[in-house]
Amino acid sequence: MNDNLWINRPEWFKSWFNSAAYHSLYGHRSEEEAVHLVDNLVRAGIVRAPGRALDAGCGAGRHARALSRAGMTTEAFDLSEQSIEMARKSSADNPRFRVLDLRMLAQEEAWHGRFDLVTNFFTSLGYFSVVSEQQAVIEGFEKVMKAGGLLLIDYLNVPHVMENLVSHETIERNGVSFNIHRRVHQGWIEKSIKFVWEGEEHHHVERVQALTLAKFQTLLAGNGLLIDRLFGDYDLGPWSQHSPRCLMIVKKRKAPLAR
Repeated sequence: MNDNLWINRPEWFKSWFNSAAYHSLYGHRSEEEAVHLVDNLVRAGIVRAPGRALDAGCGAGRHARALSRAGMTTEAFDLSEQSIEMARKSSADNPRFRVLDLRMLAQEEAWHGRFDLVTNFFTSLGYFSVVSEQQAVIEGFEKVMKAGGLLLIDYLNVPHVMENLVSHETIERNGVSFNIHRRVHQGWIEKSIKFVWEGEEHHHVERVQALTLAKFQTLLAGNGLLIDRLFGDYDLGPWSQHSPRCLMIVKKRKAPLAR
């Protein structure tokens, strides 16, 4: 495949997520889908109101709004200024939105030990190419969780992706043709996106680490966290190698008894 498709910009998400084209391509993701998932989490006893929730990497805020509607006092953040601007226009005081990089979460001391539920939807943990940055994100999650609180990590399911990868397609959105190629390469799941926007050619490559369940268990264990429940889709069906998603419900490991 043409190597010109696979430019490697480690911080690709900064410019891409702040572009109008990104929101045009992915803006079809619905509020109803987010409400459906949160309703399922309520029924499973994972979202428990009243309580405090933090949606980490919230995008335009649809899951944060669903958590708020479910009775949670919700705060949310994202790296993208444009996404946060959109989120604020669609919301009242709850949820509260701000701009923040996931890798900086551990430094937010005012949030330490504050949240009953921390959520990280749509695979954003996998954007970072350096293991220490992934570890910093997990450390941040652990620090802002209350004792007895839960962490929800939503990630793509790597075996399913590899079985069902569509190598090329063209998607039409709002009069724009997005020419998309996909591959799995050297531990990364990559999507090359070419399109013309306002008369100019653009090219972005999304890169997400192919993090398996075993790799997540190792990352989490390094910060005293363990997977308590595991689901394979947004209906909270059981996880398998063929599931579309990997939804991990994570708890803090209990401290060992003193000898």
